[in-house]
Amino acid sequence: MQVRVKLVGLTEIPRAFEKNKETHINFTGKTVSDLIQHIIKAVAPELRELFLNEDGVISSDLAIVVNGFWISGSNRSNMTLKENDLIELVSSPG
Repeated sequence: MQVRVKLVGLTEIPRAFEKNKETHINFTGKTVSDLIQHIIKAVAPELRELFLNEDGVISSDLAIVVNGFWISGSNRSNMTLKENDLIELVSSPG
């Protein structure tokens, strides 16, 4: 599946992403968690500490916006994505 990903609020943007631009990412999977795992393993491993907490769960400091809607709650990692969705990953250090 291909989705569009935009990183927001990072002081340093990894090379795979352009600042304030959408990056098209192809990944195997259907959920927000699948996408984040793909980014960490195949695109930008340096984002692991920002995206995941010490237990390997999506960090509460990472806000997730899908097609303009803020996704919150404990089930956000299981949210199903669709082809060409826009996912904004917003760094909001608490």
